[in-house]
Amino acid sequence: MRVLKYISVSLIVLSLSSCASLWGSGKKEKQRPAPPPPPVEQKISKKDKAEGYYQIGIAYLELGEIPLSLNYLFKAKNLTPDDPKIYNAIGLAFIRRGDLNSAEKYLRRALSLKPNFSEAWLNMGILYEEKGDFKKARECYQKALSNPLYLTPEVAYYRLALLDEKQGNLEKAKRELVLAIRNNSDYVPAYLELAKILNSEGYTEKAKEIYYRLIELYPDFQQPYCELGKIYRKEGDLNRAVEFFKKCIKVKPDSPLASKARMELDELNEESP
Repeated sequence: MRVLKYISVSLIVLSLSSCASLWGSGKKEKQRPAPPPPPVEQKISKKDKAEGYYQIGIAYLELGEIPLSLNYLFKAKNLTPDDPKIYNAIGLAFIRRGDLNSAEKYLRRALSLKPNFSEAWLNMGILYEEKGDFKKARECYQKALSNPLYLTPEVAYYRLALLDEKQGNLEKAKRELVLAIRNNSDYVPAYLELAKILNSEGYTEKAKEIYYRLIELYPDFQQPYCELGKIYRKEGDLNRAVEFFKKCIKVKPDSPLASKARMELDELNEESP
């Protein structure tokens, strides 16, 4: 009996070990994590696609690539035909191309969609200036400023100042330039125009102060160096004149302003004994 019992136990052990060899070690295997689902393809909305085309169009416009700019702006317009900022950008592109009739058409569409669109009123004012209608241009700039939420009022004040300067009203122009600077203390065009008017009126030291301040703030900006060179040349301080013309050239040797500075230096050399 003991022998039989031993044999039966042995058979059970053998059968269990053979099962283990057939089906694995007998240990419970860890389950592998399921693979992640494939990524869901997100469909780009018309609005997002149009915004992308618009941004590309604006980038080309800033580079002066008008045909490429219009190509992308029209793509944006076809996707979102009720977006006023696209019509405004198309209008500006046509102004820069010199097609004022097309520019007016698109700017009017922008304003019909958004009557208080200050940027479009500004561009409409520029368009009327190009046409020589200063009265309508002034009205457009004032409409741009009538919107209290206009983000860049300094530009409209600057354009009004240029209009007044053209019409000989220098006092009013200076007030508007001061307002432009008050609204944006970093708006360089207003400083340059104010310095120019002050210099023309004989307030040379005040003009110099502005140019020196601009050089302090923007040492790589050429125009103040050139303007100071002209002032010192007129005053007879030729050493200072030469100094500033050379600085102008050094900042950007291949620019149009550098060419003007070289001409000034050549004239000074010819005048010197």
